[in-house]
Order: sequence, then structure tokens, then C-alpha cells
Amino acid sequence: HGSCPGRCSWRWFDTPLPGLYNLGRMSLLTASNLGKGYGAETVLVGVNLRVARGEKVGIVGKNGGGKTTLLKLLIGLEEPDTGSVSVARGVRIGYLSQIAQLGEDRTVREEAETALASLTDAEAELREAEQTLAARPDDPDALEAYGAARDRFDFMGGDAARDHLFGALSAMGFSEADLDKPVNVLSGGEKTRLSMAKLLASSPDVLALDEPTNHLDIRAVEWLEGFLLRYPGAVLVVSHDRRLLASVARTIWEVEEQRTGTGATLTHYAGGYDAYREQRAAARARQAEEYARQQEEIAKVEEYIRRNKAGQNSKNALGRAKQLARLERLERPSEEPGKMKAGIRSSGRSGREVVVCERASKRYGDKVLLNNAEFVIERGDRVGVVGPNGVGKTTLIEMILGEESLDAGYLRVGHGVTVAHHKQEADDFDPELSVLENFYERANMDIGQARAHLAKFLFTGEDVFKPVSGLSGGERAKLAMSLMVLSPANLLILDEPTNHLDVYSCDALTEALNRYDGTLLVVSHDRALLDAVTNRTLALEGGGKLSLADGNYSAWRQAQEAASGGPPPRPRRPRSPPRCP
Repeated sequence: HGSCPGRCSWRWFDTPLPGLYNLGRMSLLTASNLGKGYGAETVLVGVNLRVARGEKVGIVGKNGGGKTTLLKLLIGLEEPDTGSVSVARGVRIGYLSQIAQLGEDRTVREEAETALASLTDAEAELREAEQTLAARPDDPDALEAYGAARDRFDFMGGDAARDHLFGALSAMGFSEADLDKPVNVLSGGEKTRLSMAKLLASSPDVLALDEPTNHLDIRAVEWLEGFLLRYPGAVLVVSHDRRLLASVARTIWEVEEQRTGTGATLTHYAGGYDAYREQRAAARARQAEEYARQQEEIAKVEEYIRRNKAGQNSKNALGRAKQLARLERLERPSEEPGKMKAGIRSSGRSGREVVVCERASKRYGDKVLLNNAEFVIERGDRVGVVGPNGVGKTTLIEMILGEESLDAGYLRVGHGVTVAHHKQEADDFDPELSVLENFYERANMDIGQARAHLAKFLFTGEDVFKPVSGLSGGERAKLAMSLMVLSPANLLILDEPTNHLDVYSCDALTEALNRYDGTLLVVSHDRALLDAVTNRTLALEGGGKLSLADGNYSAWRQAQEAASGGPPPRPRRPRSPPRCP
């Protein structure tokens, strides 16, 4: 609280998060009549909002609907076409984009420590003040300068800030040995996790996160969830992770296209994600009821006009016809916004044993992926595959499919098994061709059938003529899924299927998987999906250890906690500090 008029005796040591406590309940960020378009396309229109200190906001909407644009407008990376954004004086905003921006010539440690640049300056100032005070211990000016430097260093987190940074790196999956790796050898997911650790350690007043869970494993997602719950600053998070939204967000902003086609606007829902879903469902039910009631009244009036337009009541009929012409008609409520109509067909009954693993071993250099592993997946099992990033989940899938060999042992699919596989990221679409051209090359359909099928995955109208290079990550995932479901299969293998999808598509995929009557094997960090569609859990624990247990993810997690003596203590929210005099 560096704005105190005099020396303040109170210091806040209980948290390493600086800069958040002299702002009271003021609005940190406001936007008025915000609008943005690109070329002839209007993306956002008439957006009004405010963000208070400590507010936790979840932002939802369809892929490509303007969520990322809204974040960029709020943090100043984009300029609005209309309206304005105001940020309170002294407020710092931290932004995590979907594409990491890092110094490729640094090590992980060096890049991480750039998040503490201001703290490093404060520490240098403190050390200089210490030396001056040691040389002139009776000088009141030296004592005052030392006190001010000490306060600034402590206010910015002090020594605990470095512990906080390296704790964040550890939670994001970086070991001590990883810290000396050059950034340029990291995978895309590792770069995202490094950016996340830096951002969290810098402790801004407002955290703006764009799909932060896309490259995190479940352990890191749960750590992030706990961190955001106890974070005293404001949080704006664009996410498709329904469990994260339900746990963290206390307000939901829905970016939704207007029925008039003039761009998307923002609707505010108080009470969290579950309350948002209930309120939205109730609102849509009211719209449907009002529309049906109006249609019934219109039908009655039209029938009266038809029966009386040529008789003695023709004047009344004419008057009613004029009233009907002036009536403001309600539009038919649309289906759920952004709702895919995915249907996944089974190819029929397979043998009882669908996947068999016996004494399987696999290693890459010193890294052991499987060590004498054994498990059997039977017909009708719905298996969730979980484990830390880098433990070998995707490699296990490749070994099941025969795309990767074992060092020893046996791993195969059983008799009568036909497989459909959705890969995590990779696709071989030609980026210069359109959505329709890429689909048509692979699908045995005529153009009309192809367009009708693509419409089920939300490629409608002119969308089918977009080049693949211009698609968002979620749109590419939907295109890949539209091709996968064409081949009936009795074993469906999905590797992180909800990455980049919006919440509506996650719901649609969950419903489709619950209707699927074949055997399911799904690698995912999406806890809501795992709990909804699986009944067994295959856990890869590292070092070649693997276990298959009954129950969905939450049941497995509870069993793990019980075996280890109970869950860790729930993170405590920081106390609100006293006001400065």
C-alpha cells in the first residue's frame, strides 16, 4: 500500500500476491457500448460490462464467436470500432493467450524469472538501501529510505514470490532438471504451461485467461482451479472446461450472436455456471412457450378472417387482418446455440475381449512408459485414460492401434473389433482448400449430402467455403470429428476430444458418447466428460506403472485419496486486509 500518507505499521505477509489490496471494491475495468468488426463482418456489438476486484468471470460462447476478441479489446491488444474500455489507475492486467509468446533463446529458468523483473529491481534497491544504512546507522534519511525499500520489496511478494514462481512451475509439470532446458526445444503444450506459470507468478490485479486448460493434465487443471479459487484479484477466463467454470466462476458472460445477424452481444448471468445453465434453459423455455402461444392466437385470427372475409362480419375480419399485419411477431426459438448434432454409430458386436495387454514393456532411452503392464478392456467398457503429461497416454493409444511397437509383451485389439480414432491435434487437411473441399475428398458423398453432414457440425452457409487455414482450433476439431463419425466402429478411441471445443460442443459430444453403444476409450483432462461417459479408469502413473480400476474419474480419485489418508486440505481464501489509515 505505497500510497499511504505516512509510514504504515501494518504489512501483509500472508500471501505472495502483490498490488491487490488498495483498490477496495472499485471497478477495475469497465466497457461501454463496445463494438468490433473485421471487414464486412461485425463480431461484437453493444457490449457493456464492469469488473470489480476479486470478481471471477467465466466467458462462454461458440467457437469463433468473439470470446478471444472480447478479451483482446479489454486488455488493449485490439482497438474497438465503437465504445470504450476504461482501466482504473494502477491496475495491472495479465493475459494468457492460446499461443505462447516466449523468448526462444533463454532457458526455462531464465524465461520464468522475467516474470519477476519488477521484484528484481525492488530487491536491488533494497540491497543498496541496506548498505547505505549499515554505513550511516544514525542517519534518519537512510533509515527512511531503507523502510521504503523494504516496504516495496515486501509489497511485491518478497522472497516468497520466487517460491511462488517455482511452485507454479512445478504444478505445471516442470521438474528441476527441466529448468535448464532451452525454451526452443519445448513442445507447444510445455510453452503454454510455462506462460501460465509466469503469468500466475506475476500476480496482476486482473487475470485474463484464454482457454488455459487446453494443454494441461488433470493434476495441473486441479492445481489451477485451486489457485484461481483463492486468488484475491479478478479473473476473466474463456474456457470450455465445465468443471472449472462451475467451481471458479461466480458470474458468466455469454457471447451470443443476435438473431438479427448484426454481431454478437454479451449477456450477464449471476450465480455461477450451473445457475447460468438453469437460467438460460428457463429463458429458452419461456421463449418457446411465448412463441407457441402467439402462433396459436395467430392461427385463431387467421381462421376467423378466412371464415368471415366475405360475409356480414367482413368489416371485423378486415380490421383483424390489419391488426394481424401490424403484430410484432416473435421469432421461432432456435436450437441451442452452437449445438453440434453429432451421432456416432456402432458397427455391431465385437468379441468379449476388446483390448488385451499382457506383460507389455516400452521405453524411450531412460524413460519407461510401460513395465510388464497387464490389463483387459471388455466389450461395453467405457474407459477413461488419465495421467500426467508426458507419461505416455498418446503412445499407449498408438501401441493399441499398432502404430507403435512394444519392446516386449503383447498388446492388441480383439476379434471382430473395428476402430474409429480421433487424434488429439494432428490432422492432414490441406490448409489452402476449403472446409467443403477437404471433407469432400475424404467422404463418399455428393455435394448436397456433404453440406448437410457438415451442417450437423456447425459448418453452415458460407462457412463451408472458408479455407482450413482460417479455422479456429475448435473448428478444425469439429471438421476432424465430422469425418471420424462416418466410419461405424465398435471401439471408439478419442485422444483429448474436447480440446478447443466450446461448452456447447462439449455438451453435444457428451450426449453423443452417452448414446454410443460400443466400447469407449477416451484420453482426457476434462473431468466433466470423464465422469459423464466412463465407468472404468485406466491410470498411467509414470515409471511404467499402470492400473485399471472400476468407476469414473471422480470415483477413482476418491479411492486414491482414501488410500493416501484423505484429500489435501482445501486452499484457504486470503483474508481481506485492513484498510490503510
